[in-house]
Amino acid sequence: MDLRELTLFSSVFHLPAGIAITSVHPSATELVLCAACQLASMPCPECHQLSVRIHGYYRRTIADLPCAGRNVILALTVRKFVCTTPTCPRRIFTERLPGLVQSYARMTGRLIALLQAHGLAAGGQMGTRLADRGAIATAPTTLLRHLMQLPPPVARTVRVLGVDDFAWKKCHRYGTLLVDLERHKIIEVLADRESATLERWLRAHPEVEVVSRDRGKEYTKAATRAAPQAQQVVDRFHLVRNLAETLQKVLAHCRAEIRQGASDPLVLEKGAEPATRPLPTTATWQQRTPVHIEHAHQARQASRDDRFRQMRELRAHGLTQAAIAKRMGMSEKAVRRWLQRETAPTWKRHFRRRSVFDPYGEYVLQRWQAGIHEGKQLYEEIRAQGFPGSLRIVQRFVQALAEEPEATALPAATAAEHFSANNVTWLFIRDPKELTTEEQAELELVCQQSTTVSVSYQLTQQFLTMLRQRRGQEFETWLSAVEASNISELGRFAHSLLKDQNAVVAGLTLSYSNGPVEAQVHKLKLVKRSMFGRAKLPLLRQRLLHAV
Repeated sequence: MDLRELTLFSSVFHLPAGIAITSVHPSATELVLCAACQLASMPCPECHQLSVRIHGYYRRTIADLPCAGRNVILALTVRKFVCTTPTCPRRIFTERLPGLVQSYARMTGRLIALLQAHGLAAGGQMGTRLADRGAIATAPTTLLRHLMQLPPPVARTVRVLGVDDFAWKKCHRYGTLLVDLERHKIIEVLADRESATLERWLRAHPEVEVVSRDRGKEYTKAATRAAPQAQQVVDRFHLVRNLAETLQKVLAHCRAEIRQGASDPLVLEKGAEPATRPLPTTATWQQRTPVHIEHAHQARQASRDDRFRQMRELRAHGLTQAAIAKRMGMSEKAVRRWLQRETAPTWKRHFRRRSVFDPYGEYVLQRWQAGIHEGKQLYEEIRAQGFPGSLRIVQRFVQALAEEPEATALPAATAAEHFSANNVTWLFIRDPKELTTEEQAELELVCQQSTTVSVSYQLTQQFLTMLRQRRGQEFETWLSAVEASNISELGRFAHSLLKDQNAVVAGLTLSYSNGPVEAQVHKLKLVKRSMFGRAKLPLLRQRLLHAV
């Protein structure tokens, strides 16, 4: 090739100024370009003085971006210079080519940037396969190594912060995702959801003015301690979801009243308790279920028992199992299984979970037999022996030894054939203008059959109107209405909101929400699952913060 053709090749491959191609050697799979720097002098990397005295030459083999399906190899002839500055500690140095390749690197900077983009988009294994389709030969470890070398993104001022958790392993380990709600960008991924971790981050960012979060205690504690200057905002979605959970309990308790309004109240039969019960062994001793979980279970069980009574009545009238299933909105398989079992299913845990309390159970039983029935005293004694748990755990185990509470009476039952607490809950939550004629008729029937349900619906719509129209100033009025209704489930829900009143009112008034954070959590799940759950925090963080 003549000089003009080599110059043209240099411009086609976008080589930096001063670097020229001296020869080209094509083959079926590779394109080898021999190149060298034509500049007369080079600055010393230590003293930055120009030197023209050449000490020697050597050859570097550098991989570059592929061209037309062939690997491009740069065979660089690199010069060594002698530094002529007497006071410089370096006598001999190699010329630097920062516009093309870094020192000791085996790939050009633009090839590394492309591999990093592959890694960000597809991960290690998939990124390698994608690179192979583009005629780039690399390994997963090489691709991930270049990906982890990306510098941290430029820190920007965060004024409105969104906080939410995500699962490393569901029900076991969780992390925290922080999102800039003004730019809708992920700004940090924390390894856990402990309050101390979030506190450290908030203290390092005192410019935060608004914190949008769910109703979790850890995030509340962290924002209160580390960002007292920030306005906390409870996410509206979580408020509606908590309200829906409360309504499911209310409606489940009222199912019998709705279906059988003309019949006499049904009271749960109280099982005969022996005068003195034998104490359990350490292998069978279980802690008492928390009250809120037991209330939810009782509500669901009351609904299932009423469904089974309705099922038997319809069967006695000669309806087939298929007709019963269609009439009640259940599957035929479920109807057949319930009738064969001759009772409604009871879904309780039938196994015993291990607990940190187990090694101290025998000692506590001995102290109980000795007459020590105070949970706090027993907790102090085993704590001195090294018990790592909390007082609440000990109290739940001790409560399981006490007498069981008396059974409560179910509400009166009326007739309504097709009723499901879950379905009616969403009729309560939705905007009345969006309901169909059939849904409106079902809602009116339910409200007519039960005063409790009617009042609950009115309070629910008041709350949702306040939420949709951002009328947080009406929150106190709504609380008074809930207190006057005497509906215990709604009362507990309102009491829980009072504990975080300022943030709740801000959520009902301001426009901020955790919607963008939830979207980023979905993105995180996609990235995590694309790595088959094998990547740890550093790699996941890199892929999210530098997402393409």
